[in-house]
Amino acid sequence: MDVIDFITRSPDIDFSIASFDGRLQLVTANAKFKDMYRISEQEALPEPSQLRKVVELAARQKQDVAGVVIDEMIEGRKLQLMLYCYKSEEEDERYHTALFDITVLCQFYEMKLANEKRKLIGEMAAGTANSILNPLAVVRGSLQLIETTLKTNLASSHLSDHLVSQSVGHYITLANHQVTEINNYVQRWLHLGKPFHLDLRPVLLSSFLETYVPNLQRDAIKKRVPLVCEFPSDDGQLLIDPHYLREVINEFIKNSFEASHEQKGIVRLSVQVSDRTATITIRDSGPGIAADMIKLVKDPFFTTKEDSIGLGLNFCEVVLQKMGGHYELSGDPSGTEVRIVLPRVSAD
Repeated sequence: MDVIDFITRSPDIDFSIASFDGRLQLVTANAKFKDMYRISEQEALPEPSQLRKVVELAARQKQDVAGVVIDEMIEGRKLQLMLYCYKSEEEDERYHTALFDITVLCQFYEMKLANEKRKLIGEMAAGTANSILNPLAVVRGSLQLIETTLKTNLASSHLSDHLVSQSVGHYITLANHQVTEINNYVQRWLHLGKPFHLDLRPVLLSSFLETYVPNLQRDAIKKRVPLVCEFPSDDGQLLIDPHYLREVINEFIKNSFEASHEQKGIVRLSVQVSDRTATITIRDSGPGIAADMIKLVKDPFFTTKEDSIGLGLNFCEVVLQKMGGHYELSGDPSGTEVRIVLPRVSAD
């Protein structure tokens, strides 16, 4: 096979070439192009095709196109292609195109950019988190001293009153709760900046659920959101840190409760066990997540909520990776679904 035959006939070549007439019907193309677009000579480019739109624009404006990146959905898979389109000088209304698949290259640079972004955020977090945690510890200690002093004075004073004591206790508890919330957020921020270790140990899935689900059901009652739980008859052993796994599930559950409460819907928690994995699925009845938001929600500090700083899902991703697992997020108008996938380990 000579060079020309290789370019025109081989399906293994990594670029596509094609020529079109003024009606955007295919005149000639190599095997790679025909395999990608599934059209033959004298057939027109499909209407939804980004290639068709660019060639139409080039013909209308009578300009060549060089190095434009287009997205094409080919058999349900999104490809990123670099396109070159030139008008033939010898023949009227003939357009030559070349397409180079740069999907893998784009994915590499996206991953590289994400890692660099996470590293930069981590360095910022490590440098500032302790500056917040130290004064926060002072605030917490001061609150404890105030509580002790007030209770002592109220107990020894003739002005002591049960209602006053209750009021003081309420505000002290509220302040301590807010300090704890701030502390938790800053701790997650700190996890972006420095390595942290999990206490991984073999835990039966049934044992984890027995200790976790009752608290979850109490939270559902407080939030006034119906919670439906579905558990498997089979059991499995996981290598996890129970505390951090609870934190991960709580993060997703909290979002599900909020979304379902607004829509007066339900939250469904189900668990499936296979030979190799255990999958915890959380499905809510909220408005769902737009498709263009799915990739963004894992980014640190990306959030659609006014009262959030956007570290929750990134924290979940980091923790699950340390457990050898991951999570998958999907959404539609009927709600959002999260699938937490963890590997099973041998009981030996």
